Amino acid sequence: MTRFLSKDLLSGLMFIAFGIVALYFGQKLALGTPVRMGPGYVPRMLSFILLSLGGIIVLATLYRTADRAEKERYWIPVAGLSVAVFAFSLIPWGQNFIANSILGPANQQAFKTMTVPFMVSAILVIDVVILMILVSIFGRPGADADDPVEAPKWKPITMVTIGIVLFALLFERAGLLPSLVVLVLIASLGGEEFKLTEVIGNMVVLAILCTVVFKVGLGMNIYIVRGIW
Repeated sequence: MTRFLSKDLLSGLMFIAFGIVALYFGQKLALGTPVRMGPGYVPRMLSFILLSLGGIIVLATLYRTADRAEKERYWIPVAGLSVAVFAFSLIPWGQNFIANSILGPANQQAFKTMTVPFMVSAILVIDVVILMILVSIFGRPGADADDPVEAPKWKPITMVTIGIVLFALLFERAGLLPSLVVLVLIASLGGEEFKLTEVIGNMVVLAILCTVVFKVGLGMNIYIVRGIW
């Protein structure tokens, strides 16, 4: 199991989890077509990108720690099967079979609109599940992660989380500028070094950038300082 305690592998699994959650919450949004996109088109594509990126990261990490016997025994058959399934999904009969038998008739049109991104992300995630099961049961014993996870540093995690929560609470009540000041100050306290000049510089730069981009450039209806501007 030490092979799974890798920064890259856990990061890839996090991307996959975010992609699945995004797909779940966006499943009822109308998809539309590439020419006339519905509200669910871009979120669905972003979900597929997250799933694909996470799958690639996890598979690359597992491949780096696999020996020659594992690659010949597991990787070659899984890769061959994945290519065959992807090719099958590109032919009209294969599209209809997957849409009707696996996804259901209600998803047929959506599947045909996004066949390639859907199949790429689905195959990569399925490969991740299959290979992780095979590696955990039959893999090379004693294999270690090439970038093992370190113990979590609770101080920066706690302070950044507090800063984000306070930013959200103050944004509507006090405006953008006060909430940014609190966010930068609290988050900076989580670092190993606290230099007041650098913190003030970050506050000034962020305040100017956010004001120019969001208030002036995009014309968003937000307060810089509530009651003043």
